[in-house]
Amino acid sequence: MEFSDREAVLDMFSDEQTLQYWSSETIKTLAEADLLIQQELEWASSDSCVNWGIALADSNLLVGKITLFQFHPQNRRAEIGYLLNRSHWGKGFMSEAMVRVLAHAFDDLKLHRIEADTDPANGPSLALLEKFGFSREGYFHDRWLVRGEWYDSVMLGLLEHEYRKTVSNKLS
Repeated sequence: MEFSDREAVLDMFSDEQTLQYWSSETIKTLAEADLLIQQELEWASSDSCVNWGIALADSNLLVGKITLFQFHPQNRRAEIGYLLNRSHWGKGFMSEAMVRVLAHAFDDLKLHRIEADTDPANGPSLALLEKFGFSREGYFHDRWLVRGEWYDSVMLGLLEHEYRKTVSNKLS
């Protein structure tokens, strides 16, 4: 994300349906979008996460993000998270981004494991993760307090050898 994306960030992070399964409040102003972008830039510069924007090829309009974070270098592990503006759901953008991010994670960063913490009611996200070989490994009751309500969580994991098997199956 860049400050030139502030209107797209506001559009994405102000929409309650887009943020239905996100663990933060909606934003309402361009100033809040600027703060969110500043936070993203600070995280990226601290090496605590790797962020990618998802933009439309024809206009470069930011429509989503995908992130690797919670790195554990000794264990070669990280967590993945993503968000897509709901006006672009169901168009394959997140699958396309996932292909690239997983390749980077396992081929370039040499990770052994990627984890995903997902709301069990978020069927499309669970389907996306399972399409790429993630397995459900744990269920946590009342794990997240969001907007005054408690939410459960499903933890999924993908090991490097499982990723390789999924990739080879898709190519054959």
